[in-house]
Amino acid sequence: MQFYDEVEISVESWKWGNGLASGRRESWIPYWWPNGWDGGNWGSIIFQASKDESTLLEYKYKKIFKAKNWEDWRTKDQYWANAPDLTLIVPVETMVKHAETGKVLYHFTQDWETWKALAWWIGWKWNIHFKDAVNQYPNFFLLWEPGQKLNLILELQLLGDVGLIWNPSVGKSSLINCAASTKAKVADYPFTTLVPNLWSVSVGDFRFNMVDIPGLIEWAAEGKWLWNDFLRHVLKARIFAMVMDMSRYDEWIKETNWLFDEIRLYIEQKFLQDEEDYYFAFEKQWNYINFNVYVDDELFMSKRVVFVLNKYDLINDEELLQEYESQLIQIFWEYLKEHWYKSLPEDVIKKNIFVTSAWTYMWVWEWCRALAEMLKDMPKVEIPTVEPRIAFEFDDDEAEMITDITDEEKDFLVEEWYLEHAAARYTNVYEIKNAEICRLVFITPWGNDEAEMWFWKQMDQKWYINLLEEFWARKWDVLKIKSYYVGQDDKYIMY
Repeated sequence: MQFYDEVEISVESWKWGNGLASGRRESWIPYWWPNGWDGGNWGSIIFQASKDESTLLEYKYKKIFKAKNWEDWRTKDQYWANAPDLTLIVPVETMVKHAETGKVLYHFTQDWETWKALAWWIGWKWNIHFKDAVNQYPNFFLLWEPGQKLNLILELQLLGDVGLIWNPSVGKSSLINCAASTKAKVADYPFTTLVPNLWSVSVGDFRFNMVDIPGLIEWAAEGKWLWNDFLRHVLKARIFAMVMDMSRYDEWIKETNWLFDEIRLYIEQKFLQDEEDYYFAFEKQWNYINFNVYVDDELFMSKRVVFVLNKYDLINDEELLQEYESQLIQIFWEYLKEHWYKSLPEDVIKKNIFVTSAWTYMWVWEWCRALAEMLKDMPKVEIPTVEPRIAFEFDDDEAEMITDITDEEKDFLVEEWYLEHAAARYTNVYEIKNAEICRLVFITPWGNDEAEMWFWKQMDQKWYINLLEEFWARKWDVLKIKSYYVGQDDKYIMY
């Protein structure tokens, strides 16, 4: 199955249409009465996590998901049937983000965990609700509220504790086969691994996850080839294990600098574009190397770094190994001194260099035990979530409900024939910022006299008319109603 770990989809609350004012018409009934009843509620859109899913391939081709109502409208005193919920299955560790803002809306961490993206929405009210002692046969109904829509990004999080990072063909897949007793594909050519592999490693009674990241190349942070997508999996690991191929003589040592530069550049592009005061630093914590990112002098991100010198079986020379270690320490130390705010003692770098041979299993378990000790005192990766805005895109900073915008809107209203040119001189325009008034305006069928009378009665009962009069609004002034429905324009009504 193809690995598919990021997709953008759209979820919508479905809207069948508007109702009608219905009444009994049978000849044998002496007194007719309205018999149109409420429309049914459409279903919620719910995401559910499943441990049996491992990819987002299902959402590659179908991008729009709508919750539908169950049936068409009814009369004869019958309600609509309610619609069933629409449940979308995603893998565990899927993160749901808002497509426009990039904010994390929800993060699934357990099997059968559910999250309601769009709650059910109420259908229209038919004319039976407006019958009273005076008006026995109301000839209007309320419209359905506009359907809601959310553009979401589903991103599968490979939350590995240890990420194996370096160029292609350095033995990362072979190492993970040794540590996790798996059979990941290995071969003697570059780019054998094309998708990240996540496996579990057990050290005694302690278990952690290890991610085999496809080989990174230069300019990966600039989106070259596919590796910009893989860099985001790198950042989800708590420990960066830099796996190096000692069989390539000393060429592998020179690659240390640009690989850290690619990771730094990716972090800047992904998280720090709107920040001004930030810096990166390699710092000592006990005998470990921490790769830290600071924003406004506060810790923003922290990863631990170890160096793994792999393929020792191909050199099998203790003196050459010591020379390679000395060169790595010297080049890395000079790189830190020249490009980073802080440097590290050489002895700390040496303590975080491990030698392995995936082919012969040499020192692999010693390295895994050292990783387990590091992870025991490190906090888990936490992804913050925010509450999604489902019904209204409401701005809490709006202090005034009514604002005079006469000078800004008159020319537009004349051009669009909302106002006559002669009348515009004496007309004021007010902007109304209120979610409840917005809802009343959108569910009222304008052009129906009874419906408009009902609207202004509601405005009076809710004391909105008093507020308008306090603002010196006069008859025939124009009210611009701010829309809080996603995808719906503001509306203009005559006072």
